Amino acid sequence: SGLESAVLPNIPYAPPAQPLPATNSATLLFVGSLWYAPNKEGIERFLARNWPRIHAVRPDARLHLIGAAPESVRQSWERHAGVCAPGFVDDLETAYRDAAFTIAPIRSGGGTNIKILESLAYGRACVTTSHCASAFEVELAGAGLGVADDDDAFTQLCVDWLSAPQACTDSARNGYAALQAHFTRNRFETAVHTLCAAPH
Repeated sequence: SGLESAVLPNIPYAPPAQPLPATNSATLLFVGSLWYAPNKEGIERFLARNWPRIHAVRPDARLHLIGAAPESVRQSWERHAGVCAPGFVDDLETAYRDAAFTIAPIRSGGGTNIKILESLAYGRACVTTSHCASAFEVELAGAGLGVADDDDAFTQLCVDWLSAPQACTDSARNGYAALQAHFTRNRFETAVHTLCAAPH
């Protein structure tokens, strides 16, 4: 007979006990390994095609790029107005607390997209691509996400959420509820226990 198997839910590592309160910040946040080619390519495309237009509409907007990357690369990104790329940070909570929402402009790669679930766990909605969102289309059904592949549409989503923070907050709240329904440690443990208890 075949081996029993189960698909385990991806869960954020050490999520906060509660989502962070909403903020009136104009800061966009990316968290991820910036030496990883799909992440690096996504950020560089965002900086070339999206960020100048966002910053032109909202000169007060800031972009924080959190994650390990060579110093020379981070310095080149920081030449863009309003961009800060400090590299690896010890305190992710502060980074999320200061953010209006996150971005995940990733169009390639086969990672777990944990950055999206982590964002929702912290109470921050995420503007992303269908490449990333498709992994969660059943469980999240778009909750907590703004999804666009076209550069114009991606830019507009970011501008809209900066201009209508309540809509962003509502999306984040829906995303957190969906996360709690499908991507928690308890659900992970239940799936493992059920699999282990199944007759073989």
